[in-house]
Amino acid sequence: MLNITDDIRQLKRVIESKAQHPYLLKHIQKPSLDEDKLILLWGLFSDLDVLSEKRNQYIISTMLVQIALDTHEIVSNSGEGVELPEVLKNRQLQVLAGDYYSGLYYQVLAGVGNVDMIRLLSSAIKKINDHKIILYQQGSINDVPTLLKTIKAIEASLIHNLADHYNQPDWIDLAEGLLLLNRLLAEKRSYLKSGQSIVFDVLREMPFDDTISGTMLISAKEERVRTQFDKCLRDAGQSVQCSMRKLAKLDEELQERVNVILEQTESIANSYVKEG
Repeated sequence: MLNITDDIRQLKRVIESKAQHPYLLKHIQKPSLDEDKLILLWGLFSDLDVLSEKRNQYIISTMLVQIALDTHEIVSNSGEGVELPEVLKNRQLQVLAGDYYSGLYYQVLAGVGNVDMIRLLSSAIKKINDHKIILYQQGSINDVPTLLKTIKAIEASLIHNLADHYNQPDWIDLAEGLLLLNRLLAEKRSYLKSGQSIVFDVLREMPFDDTISGTMLISAKEERVRTQFDKCLRDAGQSVQCSMRKLAKLDEELQERVNVILEQTESIANSYVKEG
């Protein structure tokens, strides 16, 4: 029986060791590792008849891709005014670091000669980047289902492609639901802290039904946006609970992590700073 705690700890050590580069770490922050995606990958592969060595290589490669995507994501695109040399250097190093982490995943999979896995992950990378463009392109999303589909593609395409390859639809449902929920929670926290959230921005751009006046007060429209967002949050939580019931052999530690996220959903739902 695989032990998730020991395995995750070991996988984290290997991934962090591979992602370390002395020069890059001198000038940019240490790459973040999305532990929920790591746990989901572990859960998926624990249900498959895959040799442990290959299983670890596939998980490590996928997480290196995720680190590369996350590193590119934090590169500032403001481009406002004249940039100081150190700021420009930092941006360039962030891009370089993302490319470096991408190269590492090719190296790991090439070492075992798995061309199919390289294709699977490359296809997921393209899908993720395509949907990031859709999310940030003003006016390209006009309804909530399209918005949620776009977020799922951004957050879960790596795991989706792997689970689809191994014919594991229940793991697709759980990964998409849980990672959508995680992203919505992060967007809600950002909104509460700073008022900034790409998801709230997209919801504001959507047309309201014709019962709503086009000259409605900004505060009333914002309340509608909040209500719609909270409905998405609750629906995502219910979807995750449904997906968990389909996976009867879900590891206890993974179940605990999912339950923590669901509890966070309950505590943050309908919570807003009272406006003066």
